[in-house]
Amino acid sequence: MTVFISRIASLTLRQLSKTFASSIPDISPARTYFIPKKNDLFRIGQHLFRNYSNNIQPTTMAMDNTALPLKKKTVHKKVVLEDLKKKEGHYLTLAYATAYSYDLKALREGLLEQKLYEPGTLKAQEIGDVVVANAVYTIGDEPREIIFFREGAVVFWNCTELEANNVLDFIKQFEEESYPRDVVKKEREVMTYQYQPNAKRCHLQDQESSFVLVPHNDNSLERYTFSHAMAQSARLGAWEARLEALAADVRAHAAAMEREGAARVEKKEVVRKLGELFTLRHRLNVESDLLDTPDFYWEEERLERLYSNTVAYFTIPRRTRVLNERLSHCVELLELLSSWAADRHHVRLEWMVIALILAEVCFELLHCCERYLLDR
Repeated sequence: MTVFISRIASLTLRQLSKTFASSIPDISPARTYFIPKKNDLFRIGQHLFRNYSNNIQPTTMAMDNTALPLKKKTVHKKVVLEDLKKKEGHYLTLAYATAYSYDLKALREGLLEQKLYEPGTLKAQEIGDVVVANAVYTIGDEPREIIFFREGAVVFWNCTELEANNVLDFIKQFEEESYPRDVVKKEREVMTYQYQPNAKRCHLQDQESSFVLVPHNDNSLERYTFSHAMAQSARLGAWEARLEALAADVRAHAAAMEREGAARVEKKEVVRKLGELFTLRHRLNVESDLLDTPDFYWEEERLERLYSNTVAYFTIPRRTRVLNERLSHCVELLELLSSWAADRHHVRLEWMVIALILAEVCFELLHCCERYLLDR
């Protein structure tokens, strides 16, 4: 009986060894994907080596544009505040994206308690996610105005940089998911505006980075349109900066793959990074109006044309498209790391099963030896 059990255990161990040996992929030459040097997002050299086993299926989230060259962040030429020439009749316009969203109700109450700005609304009833604040104390003939967007952006008209910084400190208590202050400063948009006596309609002078308003006229909707486009550009800049930070984390794992030929990464960390990328993609493509013109402008052909021209000036469509492509490449690499981590976990489980079987065989052999000695 003991000999029979030993033979069964030996045959089982031999069969498991053959199965495990067959599951190990053959060593084959690594496939080399050439990435153009000018489009090197992760900066890991000119070659990215990937070695897939025959048993690992391609990830289900593979993107259709993986064959496209990796694109860099599209950076439009930002206007620097220090480089602006102070011209007579030109006033400053600043746009910041400071958080994912604002609590407008609490913000309105805070402005009333502060008694420095009088909150109001635009004449159009369709615009509900915005608060317009006019300064109580005037400096000069031109009034100062601040437009707060629920999406976490604020635009200052005829306000100094010092005043803008004070307001940014004030609204921090009403922010949800605040952005880093250095990102807020770096991704701000700077423009000027002026009144032209002969102007019949508001328009954008892209060569001077200036908005042209009609004097002695109610330009509130035009101000809102210009502000909305500037806020969209600032928000997109903040998301681009967030992707840069995520790409920097992925870059370290990609460099380790190139250097060591293996990825030492935990699946939990990879899933967390994938969650951040999917959240960013959802906000970019679903929750924002960057892919299409907002509904408010559909019935206002004049404002729609103004909004489209301003959005084109800030290269928002192209930046959005490139950001989506860069997100796709980051997701593809993280899914590769996730498959790698899952495969390592399966290998560990197989070794644990083999170790348990070996332990059981050893115990059985000890029992056999003990019975043999007792029989003698």
